[in-house]
Amino acid sequence: MNKMMIVLAGSALTTGLVATSIVAPAPVEAAGPFDKIKKGLKKVKKKKREADEVVGTVDAVITGGAVASGVGASADGSRCNANRGSNSNSPCTARAPGHTGSAAPAPAKFTSQLKCANVGLGNAFIGRDGNYTFSQGISTEERSGLLDRVNVQPTNGCFFPGLGVGDVLYVEFDKSKYKKYDYKIQCVSYDGKEQLDNVNGPSVGNFGGKAIMLHTGNSTGYEPTASGSNSDRSNAYKAYMDKRGRTFTTFNFSALHTDKAGTDFFCQWFDKSNGKSALALTFRRGPAG
Repeated sequence: MNKMMIVLAGSALTTGLVATSIVAPAPVEAAGPFDKIKKGLKKVKKKKREADEVVGTVDAVITGGAVASGVGASADGSRCNANRGSNSNSPCTARAPGHTGSAAPAPAKFTSQLKCANVGLGNAFIGRDGNYTFSQGISTEERSGLLDRVNVQPTNGCFFPGLGVGDVLYVEFDKSKYKKYDYKIQCVSYDGKEQLDNVNGPSVGNFGGKAIMLHTGNSTGYEPTASGSNSDRSNAYKAYMDKRGRTFTTFNFSALHTDKAGTDFFCQWFDKSNGKSALALTFRRGPAG
């Protein structure tokens, strides 16, 4: 009897030990000496990420173009932070790689001398050179043209301020009044230390009708459009302009890799015979990125 009780007691004790070993909680690790530092680093990384997002937004607004002047801004005042020359199927003004921003307001010593010629200036926009796609049947093809267009109005009659590297200014004139060979480009840096001319200044007339009249079926929404080869579209755009009694030209601004900080210029498309300009503009030259 006593032996039976000892056996039963031993059995119960063993069972209790087993049960206890199953339900016992895992030991809790003591806080290490670097835990607080790790948590601090996580907070710092989060704040840096948030700060970078803010800086990126501010940079896009400030260097994206002269939003305050109304030049280069989209309808809602915003700009995209994409590279000029990249593929695009939607109108959204973008800045060039390494874009150093847009020209600051022009000094009065330049704008006070501006005299605008009566050449029927109008229908201007600022865009960029890029690639777009269009569909024909089940195939998709690619062409280049002026994209991300933003309509702009000149100030002081014929002045377009606030341009930068990668911008392309498109302008129309009355065909009967505008004689393109009468005009030469003149550019002077704001500080007066540098002058540019037709050789090393902005490029004039670099884009033909094919860059304006995009291929039918593209998704940019720009009109008019035409089908056919680049030559076909150029001829179609010329016919379209002739019918309206208009002609056009373009101005675009190349980068200079040694101009790291960027230099602001005042330029005019000037007729020396009468001292008048078909238009004037300001742009900031800078590196290509």
